Amino acid sequence: MKKRWIFWIGVVLASIILAGSRPAIAQEAGSSLERPGWYLVWHDEFEKEVLDESKWRREDAALVKNNELQYYAPNEVYVKNGYLVLRSRKHPFKGKDYTSGLVDTKGRLAFQYGRVEIRAKLPKGQGIWPAEWLMPESGDWPPEIDIVELLGHSSNTVHMSLHWGVWPDKKCCGKIFQGPDFSQDFHIFALEWDENKITWFVDGIERHSIDHDIPREPFYLILNTAVGGEWPGNPNSRTTFPQYHTIDYVRVYAKDIPGTYFLTTSALNGDIYVQPRQGRYAENTQVALSAKHKIGYLFSCWSGDLSGAQNPVTVIMDGHKKITANFAYDPQAPRLISRGKKTQASSWEKENLSARKVVDGDPNSRWSSEFSDPQWLAIDLGRAYNIQAIRLAWEVAYAKKYNIQVSHNGKTWRTVYKQNNGKGGTEEITKVNARARYVRLYGIKRAREWGYSLWEFEVFGRAIGRKSPPRQVR
Repeated sequence: MKKRWIFWIGVVLASIILAGSRPAIAQEAGSSLERPGWYLVWHDEFEKEVLDESKWRREDAALVKNNELQYYAPNEVYVKNGYLVLRSRKHPFKGKDYTSGLVDTKGRLAFQYGRVEIRAKLPKGQGIWPAEWLMPESGDWPPEIDIVELLGHSSNTVHMSLHWGVWPDKKCCGKIFQGPDFSQDFHIFALEWDENKITWFVDGIERHSIDHDIPREPFYLILNTAVGGEWPGNPNSRTTFPQYHTIDYVRVYAKDIPGTYFLTTSALNGDIYVQPRQGRYAENTQVALSAKHKIGYLFSCWSGDLSGAQNPVTVIMDGHKKITANFAYDPQAPRLISRGKKTQASSWEKENLSARKVVDGDPNSRWSSEFSDPQWLAIDLGRAYNIQAIRLAWEVAYAKKYNIQVSHNGKTWRTVYKQNNGKGGTEEITKVNARARYVRLYGIKRAREWGYSLWEFEVFGRAIGRKSPPRQVR
């Protein structure tokens, strides 16, 4: 499990340690990390020959959107000679004709307001579509902020845009900038975002701004190159492969306001909830922290600028603070009981998106329903179990409203959990406490225009009559 650093710039997750004094910042020739009026909160200069997995997540999937042709393969993402490289190849793989690279900071970094700065050299060619953009941590879409996009057949034109609205009433406002061939050299693409305005920069010069419908929630960063799709069109005989999307650095800044303090939190195998959640705290503000464990773990203690095992706990913001919640393996944790079991569903979009995909243990295979409400998927555990927890790993087509139901006979169902405001991503339901043979997800309202789609539907529990092993007392 990766450690998650949470940096509150208005509800923010970031992999950075902030102490009471400002860290020394190295200087680069022609590219200083220091920016007057800004505080560097997160960055990656790609100085090591391996990707920092604490900061970046590699995609390993064929994402279903825009009729794109690529499979995002982890080996198409690598660090070489001080650069992050996203490679695109004509390489048949897992049903796709092309492979390409995508990294994001989901679960590692999300921020609300600030400045993002990326120095990159973009690929080119018909059907090549590099992008550096932001998506909400909540999983909702829209909104979306595109720092820079380029259509490979027009490599001297970059696109900057904001998407907003509520599906199906989606809106977009964007602008193009025509400059040099962006595939021939590195350029700096930057975005400054506050509650009233978003401003785009290319090579230090303002190129676009928007002062309406500004998102006010945390976003995470995505760097990728798509191949083909509805907007760029597909590659043709003149498109050369491989193509390289090369990134020199990525930096995230927050406005530096004297007399206020940042709170940085991290959690391994769990989460930390902060109240109030603020970008900055005035001196002596009281902040409540609550640690919540993931399935299979227990909270053990705090470390960093907080000690002890009291949970929840209150801290006084008398300076910048870095606090870690530590979790230990729980020997009494329920075991996974759904892997490989029989499944049924109300529908599936295609044969290769059938219900059995949610219990196969493959994080890259999924179930996808027809595009209507309601829909359901049921798992037959083979016999009755004491069901204690459930984990749902949603694709981008998630449920806004759903119930978890159980049954002894697969015909009469009892609701044991209701979700009326689903956010997608990975959801853990830890207080099920039901005895049943069948478990069902009953989707009531979709969040997107597509159907319901799950990578995995995991059920945890114990055989009836079986005692849990004793916990070790430490």
